[in-house]
Amino acid sequence: MASSSSLGSSIPAPEAVQILVSSLADESPMVREASMASLKDISPLNPLLVLDCCSAVSRGGRRRFGNMAGVFQVMAFGVRALDKNDIDASYIGKLAKIATAEIISSKELNADWQRAAASLLVAIGSHLPDLMMEEIFLHLSGPSSALAAMIQILADFASADALQFAPRLKGVLSRVLPILGNVRDAQRPIFANAFKCWCQAVWQYNVDFPSNSLIDGDVMSFLNSAFELLLRVWAASRDLKVRVSSVEALGQMVGLITRTQLKTALPRLIPTILELCKKDQDIALIATSSLYNLLNVSLLSETGPPLLEFEELTVILSTLLPVICMDNDGKEHSDFSVGLKTYNEVQRCFLTVGSIYPEDLFSFLLNKCRLKEEPLTFGALCVLKHLLPRSSEAWHNKRPLLVDAVKSLLEEQSLGIRKALSELIVVMASHCYLVGPTAELFVEYLVRHCALSEQDRIDLESSQAKVGLICPTELRAICEKGLLLLTITIPEMEHVLWPFLLKMIIPRAYTGAVAMVCRCIAELCRYRSSFNNNMLDDCKDRSDIPNPEELFARLVVLLHNPLVREQRATQILTVLCYLAPMFPRNINLFWQDEIPKMKAYVSDPEDLKLDPSYQETWDDMIINFLAESLDVIQDTDWVISLGNAFTKQYALYTPDDEHSALLHRCLGILLQKVNDRAYVRGKIDWMYKQANITIPTNRLGLAKAIGLVAASHLDTVLDKLKNILDNVGQSIFQRFLSLFSESYRTEESDDVHAALALMYGYAARYAPSMVIEARIDALVGTNMLSKLLHVRHPTAKQAVITAIDLLGRAVINAAENGAPFPLKRRDQLLDYILTLMGRDESDDFADSSLELLRTQALALNACTTLVSVEPKLTIETRNRVMKATLGFFALPNDPIDVINPLIDNLITLLCAILLTSGEDGRSRAEQLLHILRQIDQYVSSHVDYQRRRGCLAVYEMLVKFRMLCVSGYCALGCRGSCTHSKQIDRTLHGNFSNLPSAFVSPSREALSLGDRVIMYLPRCADTDSEVRKLSAQILDQLFSISLSLPKPLGSSVGGDIELCYGALSSLEDVIAILRSDSSIDPSEVFNRIVNSVCILLTKDELVDTLHGCMPAICNRIKQSAEGAILAVIEFVTKRGAELSEANISRTAQSLLSAAGHVTEKQLRLEVLGAISSLSENTNEKVVFNEVLTAAARDIVTKDISRLRCGWSMQDAFHVSPPLVNYSCIIWISPRNGQHMF
Repeated sequence: MASSSSLGSSIPAPEAVQILVSSLADESPMVREASMASLKDISPLNPLLVLDCCSAVSRGGRRRFGNMAGVFQVMAFGVRALDKNDIDASYIGKLAKIATAEIISSKELNADWQRAAASLLVAIGSHLPDLMMEEIFLHLSGPSSALAAMIQILADFASADALQFAPRLKGVLSRVLPILGNVRDAQRPIFANAFKCWCQAVWQYNVDFPSNSLIDGDVMSFLNSAFELLLRVWAASRDLKVRVSSVEALGQMVGLITRTQLKTALPRLIPTILELCKKDQDIALIATSSLYNLLNVSLLSETGPPLLEFEELTVILSTLLPVICMDNDGKEHSDFSVGLKTYNEVQRCFLTVGSIYPEDLFSFLLNKCRLKEEPLTFGALCVLKHLLPRSSEAWHNKRPLLVDAVKSLLEEQSLGIRKALSELIVVMASHCYLVGPTAELFVEYLVRHCALSEQDRIDLESSQAKVGLICPTELRAICEKGLLLLTITIPEMEHVLWPFLLKMIIPRAYTGAVAMVCRCIAELCRYRSSFNNNMLDDCKDRSDIPNPEELFARLVVLLHNPLVREQRATQILTVLCYLAPMFPRNINLFWQDEIPKMKAYVSDPEDLKLDPSYQETWDDMIINFLAESLDVIQDTDWVISLGNAFTKQYALYTPDDEHSALLHRCLGILLQKVNDRAYVRGKIDWMYKQANITIPTNRLGLAKAIGLVAASHLDTVLDKLKNILDNVGQSIFQRFLSLFSESYRTEESDDVHAALALMYGYAARYAPSMVIEARIDALVGTNMLSKLLHVRHPTAKQAVITAIDLLGRAVINAAENGAPFPLKRRDQLLDYILTLMGRDESDDFADSSLELLRTQALALNACTTLVSVEPKLTIETRNRVMKATLGFFALPNDPIDVINPLIDNLITLLCAILLTSGEDGRSRAEQLLHILRQIDQYVSSHVDYQRRRGCLAVYEMLVKFRMLCVSGYCALGCRGSCTHSKQIDRTLHGNFSNLPSAFVSPSREALSLGDRVIMYLPRCADTDSEVRKLSAQILDQLFSISLSLPKPLGSSVGGDIELCYGALSSLEDVIAILRSDSSIDPSEVFNRIVNSVCILLTKDELVDTLHGCMPAICNRIKQSAEGAILAVIEFVTKRGAELSEANISRTAQSLLSAAGHVTEKQLRLEVLGAISSLSENTNEKVVFNEVLTAAARDIVTKDISRLRCGWSMQDAFHVSPPLVNYSCIIWISPRNGQHMF
């Protein structure tokens, strides 16, 4: 043996290897795994060193070393790594004895350490097979447990090294056969598995060395004896595991025994195998694999004719067909599921039979298809699909029979049969089986299943059991792939698919397949160079192909949903580009420019979902695309034909389908381009007849369509609407039903009135601006709208509100187009809105509260529109609108997706009232203050979300006010800032008498900054971070506005102007910090804000702020109240010297009043601290007088001994040293027997 000590410098030291080997028994699994990995890496470097260390620790066995399995695994690696020159037979023999000693030392079987020891013996056999086998043979006559272990080792060796095992098979069989008859049932699977492995080794040896035959007379005799024992005894065992392992072994042995013995065994062997085919899939896989070997040997032998006639095979084939559709249990073996492996084995069996009996097998399979028994039919179709490419020559003359058989199955409902049939159709197409009308029938079958919808999936899954885990979604995917394969990979199918696929676009049942059909058409156009030249001719030759107008009408409407699966909108746009030669010539260039833009918009569905209004935007793009296409075409006859196509296609969509609403609009924009009034009138009648106005989406689509028509045919539309209004509920059937059902009369009337309102609204919205004034005046002036106010259903109310909103927008649009006019009875329309916005106590509709919120959100939006039109809003109307709407600030927070838009609309309304009210800056300032004071109750609310809403509203209004009144004026009448705005130069004008009143800015005094600051400054200390941020921004806006406004003569701003702008800049810095870093200390931020405000306030504003501090201090949010107190202390500390005695007196009164109203002890003490600070920094005498006056008033008017929270005046003397000192001086210095005061 080579010395293991002669190591190079790079080889690990023996001590290190010993430590690693010892670590294999460590308690930590991580350490054991790391040691194992290291030893495996070291083994190729010095296998002998590793083996020495391992053999040293293995001498004591499992009892001394806790991880013998790991040791044996490392030793197996070491043995495999040995070079031929390092192999010492005696040393290897010792290792073999160590392994076998461990194996036979226990009665356990298949323990981890036994398997590891067996792997060591197998590794030894790879170098010294005879030595290993001799060691094994010594123990074949030993105890039963050791016997099974040794047989398993021989099986493992045969699998690992077939070429060395096979020549030694005779020695193995000669020793194993004598003991085979005494093997117990528990050990028979091990022996059977060994025979399987041994036979597989022989097969592999014969493949590698075909000239060297190992099967001599003795081996054949041994095999025949073992075969008979396994077939007659073991395969008939009651133990299923024994039967399965025996059949698996017999499947490998059938090719090694004599043909005579095989023929004799067939009557017994075949039923045994077929019985196992009916078991679960794991067993069926073994049985079908053995059956394939049996059929291969029996039918394809080179030494004689087939041992089985086809009639004898029918039982086998009939048994195998149901095996194909066994449910896949999802177990994974290797890279393929068990079900797939079984399926492949069955197909190999049929392929073997088909190679000998092709015509008989073909007839057999067709007969099974005709039986229409689901498992047999499914299996037969799968086999036909598998064998068709391999037997196409033998079955060439059978094509009509196969086509007829497939046609007979097209109406089958089983999902499994549909799947197999779809796959078979694709295979048939690839071998030119599909020609003529029959081919179109099969293509339509694929298209039909490409159109399976979600509802179809639900219906199918609930009505039948699935075959082989087939689901409708999978079936649809298979058909889509199949149709695409026919288009792309099979040139012969081109003449079948074109123009037939155009026909598949129109049917309603195939709507779900339009995306795939369009993709296939585009592929045909792309790969056919001469396609465009004869495209139209191909379509004209066939009367069943839809004309271009019908195709265009269908495809445009189906563009509606950009998120539908398979990117249908993109596929439609792509195919329109390819089909452009079918349409009028001048459309091609326009589509080449426009369609890519539309495709870009819908290219990313996930990005599209982020836009809540994407559907409305996309529908508008479709209508614009259609309108511009019609403008480009300029062919009246073609447009009329397209209108007729739109009319016919109403049957393709259900009323509740949103495509139907888009179809209304498509027809409406087309009628806008037509000059024939009779044609337009007829189509409007048809459109209204086809519409289902009880469905809100359909009703809205109809209204928009009527509006589009009104753009060119306003009088025709108004006549139609008046006719509808005059005939509401006048039909005999409706009057008859209303006699029995009040609810019917109400609902039917609501639907009609809602539809009418929307149609009137959109007619006004789209009608020409130059002629709309008289129509709107007639509509509003004759109280026609009042007939629509008696609706009760929420969606009907929403429709009427939307209609009034559209009327207002029509007026705004006319003004923008240079035809301004006032909206008469605008205030009456506002009253209509407010009426519809309220809750009807008799409502009993489901989800009325949620629908009411949606109604109110729309109403607020409509109010915004109405207050934005001329004439200007009166004070009475303003107050009425605000009284009806401001309460929405108090709405609860949920549902947030409805409440948030409603609050946004309310804020927009308030901003609109501000912008459109008043004649000049001063009056607008008054409007601003009025609205802000109305919102104060929400700004100081104890509810967080109300404060957030109130502050947001104030901020938005200040932003609008600043833009409107501070940016200057424009000679052209622009509002807010614009490129030609001018600042008013007051030094030149002196006063505002020479300027138009509309451009006079308010004075700073008009903003009542003191009053506003004490309202918003405490909110900068709020508990809600968003409120704090908004409040700081509000103060910034207020002072930014104030510094831009004219100041009254003699006023001061707490210092020079540079100091004020510095304070304002500091305030803006704080806001920037709040926006970027929400974790900043709120108290630090508040102090900085107070410092800035203290500088920015004028003396009068400071006085107003201090006088109004009482409500701020009494706020129910403690942090805000404390902030107000801190602000007061800061103001009197820094600017108390500016206060007059009257100011000090009023400030003290406010603080004392606050102390009397505050109920919390600590907060009261802080208020009294503010009074003390006022006394210190101003005039103690004045402050003390106010304290005494307040105390005297309390003694007279209150029972101070019973005050719930104690007497605040008593606390004032206890906590205010300056007051105490001053009082002592007064009381000990009498004059004339009286106090000084």
